[in-house]
Amino acid sequence: MIFGLADTFCSHGMHATHGSHGSHGSYRGPIFAAGLPDIAWLDYNTAWVVVGCAMLGGVCGLLGVFLMLRKRSLIADAICHASLPGIAIGFFASLAVGGSGRDPVWLLVGAAISGTLGALSVMGLRHWTSLKEDAALGIVLSVFFAFGMALLSLVQQTESGNAAGIEGFLYGNTAGIIAQDAFWIAILCGSVTLILLLLRKEMQLLCFDSSYAASQGWPTLAMDLILMACTLWVVTVGTSIVGVLLIVAMIVIPPAAARLWSDRLHWNLLISTIIGIASGVIGAMSSWLIEDLPSGAAMVLTAAALFSISLLLANRRGILWQWTEQWRMQRQIQEEHVLRGMFEWLEQENLAPSLHGSVRSQPVSKNKIASSLGWDSRTIEQVLRRLVRFGWVHDRGDQTVTLSVSGIQQSHRAVRRHRLLELYFSRWADLSPDAIDRCADYTEHALDDELLARLERDAMELGNRVDLPPSIHPVR
Repeated sequence: MIFGLADTFCSHGMHATHGSHGSHGSYRGPIFAAGLPDIAWLDYNTAWVVVGCAMLGGVCGLLGVFLMLRKRSLIADAICHASLPGIAIGFFASLAVGGSGRDPVWLLVGAAISGTLGALSVMGLRHWTSLKEDAALGIVLSVFFAFGMALLSLVQQTESGNAAGIEGFLYGNTAGIIAQDAFWIAILCGSVTLILLLLRKEMQLLCFDSSYAASQGWPTLAMDLILMACTLWVVTVGTSIVGVLLIVAMIVIPPAAARLWSDRLHWNLLISTIIGIASGVIGAMSSWLIEDLPSGAAMVLTAAALFSISLLLANRRGILWQWTEQWRMQRQIQEEHVLRGMFEWLEQENLAPSLHGSVRSQPVSKNKIASSLGWDSRTIEQVLRRLVRFGWVHDRGDQTVTLSVSGIQQSHRAVRRHRLLELYFSRWADLSPDAIDRCADYTEHALDDELLARLERDAMELGNRVDLPPSIHPVR
């Protein structure tokens, strides 16, 4: 942004962009006046804007994964707010050497120095005081930001304060990106990416178990400083694109969205980088298409939209996935309860089908099943229809049902698991038989094969049968 922002601050602007600049760094493209705009052919400068935003978004996503795993995501927020007084000091320094105060080199250097002091202050408070990291972050963030606001009020009182271009650093200014800026952004993003990928294993060890890394002789402090240096570089350059107040969102949101999709580090790095690149491209294009839309805000809102989609649709952690799993588990619980209820009623009548050789069980009344489970007839009918569809139950059409061959096997499995749990609770918990029965009802459906094998081992140690242990309470 050194060259492009200089042009922007000096009011030369982007001569090749469509129309004039929008507020806070948006740049105008075709407006929706005559149908859909022609976005297939971007002008020269706009193409570099999109490339620059994409590179920044990608490196923010990559860096953010390590910061999130290290539980240092908010350190970027502290650096962002700590750089605010540096921007104002850079303005005054530029005036002191005879400049106009609009030189982005001084502004960026000031932001980098101030951000460094903020990061070191957080690390110093955390290491040499009894303060927790969240308290240290809160102190540094608020103090530096307050100091920056005080200095900015002084900037506005100077003769050239209104033309200082400070607003571009606060809210972002992608309109100032030209080819030379994109070149320096590429060098920065490539350097940070190369450092993080070369030190991926070391950073992985630092993020997941820093105590073990220190015990093995790894220089954890130096690795932390490298991570902070990368964060400082990205924040300093990203400030000119997204703004000092929004760059932290580009570091936090993509890895948070990626975390919803996978537990593996390499997948988190890839997905977070893709989300960051997509946020940069879509945000820059949105700012180009829609008049007066701030580009930094568009990038952050795009990242937030992708996070919302991930929160809704991600496998295992997505809301829809969890709802689907809960719904599936509820149906499975109902089906296993009905199968166990049928078997135990037959067992009570000395008609329990054998696991081997039984083709079909004796008929069981639907009303008996509903009575034993305490369910209404409508719920029983719904569950029985599913069991008939699975081929586990045959409906005789006279308000009675029978277990099929596969239904006998499934009912044996459900009863066996339930009673193994009852034996376990009766051995280790001082509970009444009814309480043990309820505990087994609540936990039996989550048993995997390994836990079931352990319960079988405990049952054999007690001298009980493993195929189908007897119930510890009267079957009703």
